[in-house]
Amino acid sequence: MATPPRASRPSSGSVGSVRRHRFVTPTWLALWAGLAALVAGVTIWATAPSASFGWFAYAPLAGAVFDPVTHSWQQVVGPLVAVAGAVVAAFAAGRLSVRRR
Repeated sequence: MATPPRASRPSSGSVGSVRRHRFVTPTWLALWAGLAALVAGVTIWATAPSASFGWFAYAPLAGAVFDPVTHSWQQVVGPLVAVAGAVVAAFAAGRLSVRRR
């Protein structure tokens, strides 16, 4: 009578544990955080209200000083967040592309 094979417990260095923890490294987290920041920045920028110029030719009649800067906070913060996210994602992708396998 042959004995049935014993189910062995995988060691800590097995392929399954490497595969499971592969995407939890700081570089992968930086990549996903950078991509999330990129998407958030583009979303903030895309939903920004457009500038309303109105009747700027009659400014002396209105009694207001002409102010050419008409940016909302979304038009300033959106591109900054998008660029920061793109830079972080690019560095993480570059680091992942030269990693030893």
